[in-house]
Amino acid sequence: MDLNLHVQGRIGGGTVIVARGDLDYGAAERFRACVEQALQPPPGALHLDLHLVTFVDSSGIGALVSAQKQAERAGTRLVLENPSAALLRTLRTAGLVTLFGLPSQ
Repeated sequence: MDLNLHVQGRIGGGTVIVARGDLDYGAAERFRACVEQALQPPPGALHLDLHLVTFVDSSGIGALVSAQKQAERAGTRLVLENPSAALLRTLRTAGLVTLFGLPSQ
């Protein structure tokens, strides 16, 4: 399944990117570009709503780590909201849950 990305403002400030589908090699660059655009100008926080992500591979994980670094450079807090079970499992396996402030259990 292709990755669909929807960017929207958030009541109370910040920007939300809602991702739906597979965050994989074919979608990673588009995801990075979307994050980069959402950080111009830097919002108070960038929320990634990932509850509809059905699959993630190493390229997708790399894109998420890149998003974290982009947000840090922009002085913005990155928040992973509602990561899907598949994504959370992959992040735990990769040892990256603490990078994103997610529970380790």
